Amino acid sequence: MSWHRKRHPEDVPTPVAVALSDYCRRAKAPASPGLVRDALALLGPDDDARVRQLADGEPPAKLGPFGVVDLLLGTALELAVERQSSGFYDDARRQAEDSAVPELLERSAPMEPQPAPRADAPPAAESPKKRTSMKAKIAPVRRKAGEAPKRAVPKQSLPGTAYLPRRTLPQPRGRFTTVDSTRSSFESLFRPDGKEIITTLLAQVPHRVALLRTLEQGYASRRGTPLSVGDVEDLLEAHALFDAIEEKEREGVVAAVLDNRGSLGRAAHGFGLKPPELEQLIEVLGLEREVDEIRARFIKEALDPNNLALRLELVFRSRCLEDLGIDRRFTESLTKELRKLVNAVKDDAPSTPTLIDLLSRQHALPADSLRRALEKLGLLEI
Repeated sequence: MSWHRKRHPEDVPTPVAVALSDYCRRAKAPASPGLVRDALALLGPDDDARVRQLADGEPPAKLGPFGVVDLLLGTALELAVERQSSGFYDDARRQAEDSAVPELLERSAPMEPQPAPRADAPPAAESPKKRTSMKAKIAPVRRKAGEAPKRAVPKQSLPGTAYLPRRTLPQPRGRFTTVDSTRSSFESLFRPDGKEIITTLLAQVPHRVALLRTLEQGYASRRGTPLSVGDVEDLLEAHALFDAIEEKEREGVVAAVLDNRGSLGRAAHGFGLKPPELEQLIEVLGLEREVDEIRARFIKEALDPNNLALRLELVFRSRCLEDLGIDRRFTESLTKELRKLVNAVKDDAPSTPTLIDLLSRQHALPADSLRRALEKLGLLEI
């Protein structure tokens, strides 16, 4: 038979090509989409229904796309299978491609005829390609007097996209932030209407330093100097609010020291101050005696032999112990007590897990905290 294309491969309907490709995959002879279209180009549009009907059934044998087309053209199944295994259809594809050369030329766009050059016309000389030097590229643009400068044309949106919402870009941060340089005068807060502003801010801040940081963002001194805590105190006294902020600070300082077991460093961090600022605030408020009593109570609890569970937790809070000034005393006393407990049961404990289990049961201690404490104090090597 003559393997001649009846249509261009691109004219093959996609559903037909997909159906034949799936049929070949189920027949254990998968083929590329290009090969499938090349095979279907050997059939006319009237044969597409036959291809779909065949592709709906189960493949009787291993056949590729050219084998299926050969089967549709009337070849027996046994002969098509033999041709598939012998490589016959590779030659058939090459014949189909050779027969398609005139067809491809017909589908290409016609070229406009070029006029023939005159016999007496001189040969056209090649114009040298103009090159722009770097100096000309970076030279300033000169314009005549009175001539308007050329401005960049704003980028127009694509047609048909006017209904789309614009992107919401993130606000600039860091050194790219645009800050309003105009701030209100701090002296304006001393007027009677400023008391309402200060009262509202007092309900939101825990101490006078936080109030200062808040006011610095929206108010500036007329003198041009940064605001200070003294300026804030003068403002509070002018509006008779100084006692209110002091009462709030007393409650906050005592609560922070209690929550952090007498550690001033941790209390300052939780209260939003630096340690020197907290110490100064304690002195201004006259809370030295109360803070010392709280610290003394926690020092006594940390050194009490009966509080062994608490002391195991404090082993890993070295900064807190340093703040209380008992780090060395605490370590020595706890090491001595734990060594005594270990020596009492080590003969009955053949292994470290058994030793820790015995101690945790006898003294009602968390096993994990006990093991970590014994490892840090070096008591498991006894």
